[in-house]
Order: sequence, then C-alpha cells, then structure tokens
Amino acid sequence: MRIISKYLGDALYSTFISYFIPLFGIASLIFFIKIVSYTSIIKLNLFELIQLYIYVLPQILFFSLPVVFYAATLGMLRKLSFEYESVALFALGISPQRLANILLRFALVLSVLLAITGTILIPQAKQIYKGFIIHKEASAELNLKPSEFGHKFGEWYMYIGSKEGHTYTNVSLFNQNAEGKESFIVAKRATIGNEHAHMAMTLYEGNAYTYEGAKLTRVAFATMKIYDTSAKRYFYYTGAKNYWLYALKNKQRAFDLTLFLLIAFFPLVSVFFLLVLGIYNPRFMLRGALFWAFLLVVLYFSLAFFLAKKFTFWALLFLPFWMAMGFILFYKKTLARY
Repeated sequence: MRIISKYLGDALYSTFISYFIPLFGIASLIFFIKIVSYTSIIKLNLFELIQLYIYVLPQILFFSLPVVFYAATLGMLRKLSFEYESVALFALGISPQRLANILLRFALVLSVLLAITGTILIPQAKQIYKGFIIHKEASAELNLKPSEFGHKFGEWYMYIGSKEGHTYTNVSLFNQNAEGKESFIVAKRATIGNEHAHMAMTLYEGNAYTYEGAKLTRVAFATMKIYDTSAKRYFYYTGAKNYWLYALKNKQRAFDLTLFLLIAFFPLVSVFFLLVLGIYNPRFMLRGALFWAFLLVVLYFSLAFFLAKKFTFWALLFLPFWMAMGFILFYKKTLARY
C-alpha cells in the first residue's frame, strides 16, 4: 500500500506542478496588476508592492489550488489509463477502491489546508492589506502628479499646477453633490497633512465659488481647510474567531464563510467523479471525459455560489450530497467493472 501511495504521489506531483506553475503565474499577474493600480492614488515603492502581493498570496493559492488539484488528478489518472498502468494495477489485484482511498487522503490533506487558509489566513491578510492601504492614504502619501486630471481628495476632484515636496501650487478643486450644488475652489498653494486620523488639505490665498439655484456666490479666503472624512478611513482589526462570529449576524459574512468552505472541500468531494472520468480501458476510449470534467467544475461552483447566497450555512449540506453522487457513479461505472 505504501509503495502504491508513493507511486501515485509521485505521478500526481509531476502533473500537479505542470498545471500549477502556469495557473499560479496567471493569477499572480492579475492580482499584481490590481496592486500596481494603487500607485495612481498613493505612493508605493517596490518593497511595498511586494508586501501587498504577499498579503494577497493566500487568496491566490486558495482559489487556484482546488482547480489545479482537480485538473492534475484527472490528468494523472487518464495518463495511467492511456499507458495501461492502471490496467496493470488492477491485474495485480489492486482495486479502484484502493486508488480511491489513496486519493481521498491526498484530497483530505489539501482540503484541510485550504480550509485553514480560507478561514484564518485570508481574513487576517485581507485586513492587513486594507489597513496598509488606509495607513498610506492617511499618512498623506498621495501620488498627486502636476498637470494631470483625475486626481481626487475625498469627494473633491483636484488639479495641481506644480509640486514641491508636500506643497502644491495653482490648486483647483471641484465638487458637485447629489442636490446639484456645485463648488469650485482655486488657491495659489496648498499643503496636505494628517490631523486627528483624517487627511486635511490647507489652502492659502484663494477664492471659493458656489453655484446653486442659478445663484453664484464667491468667497475670498486667506486660509481654508478641507478634511477628507471618508468612511473607508476607519478600520478595526479583528481576530479570525471574532471575524467569523460576525457571520451569525451578517448575511454577507455568512455567505463568505460558507462559500470558502465549499471551495476548500471541493477536492475531497470530487475524488469519485475524477476516478469515474479518469479510469478507462484504452481499447475502449472514453469520449467526452474532458467536457464532462469541465461541466462538473462549472456546475459545482455555480451551485455552490447559488446555495451559499440563498441558504448560507445550510448550503454546507451540498458537500456530502455531491460526494454521495460521485460515489454512486464510481460504484456503478468503475468499481463494478474493474
């Protein structure tokens, strides 16, 4: 049994790596592009970009490893069948059930690690990530570039003529609220700092214009302060236990926890389906296996998302149901034949 486990483990490892590297690279690139997009708002050096990437690494692994395991296991089983190695194992008295037991152990270890990642590492990493961004914004490290449009300070659109350190000259700000009131401010210079956990912009020597109801009002000022009191600047860090206890009161948090668990145990509950699709006699080629494998992935994750959204914690009953369906197919299609 130990020799067979090592044999299957080596075969699965080589296939797993060939699938994991490209998929992990693509996922990393997508997340890294998202991280780099923050440089248009705040200043980030290379070390800080790498730091943010480390914070999103648990998410990359969590969402990529279940799919990689699924594809690698199917590829490994089909390769063994195509090269008559699985037929040779059965001829030696090794039943498909023993192969299933070995793969179930591999899948169980991976699913437990994914559950730990999803329920402990990801919540902590996401909070640290969010806190880091808020800290950079609150420390007045805005990446404002002269003569460029599209900058924002709180609810104000901002344009600056030139910049020296944290001092900006020829500053213009515009804001329009939901009631249609328009405000326009011009100032010779401005500075941005942090006051009482809020970013504050101090404007010097300028004019403020307000247009409301066909009436234009002008106010000249020597000094004016504008505070960015956006709600996103408030951040409270919680441990994993309290983070998920909130799921008892918050439906969105309950959905997140349920979906994470459904994703984490996808490798375990899909093993029997993989055996059905992966074990075949090369003389009687199983057609459409890859199509059915893809369809099962789409069906599982679609149902997981729908059930988690609709029934939250009750959706976890989908796990034993999916596994039972796989075992029934495995018993009828594979175990009874080999």
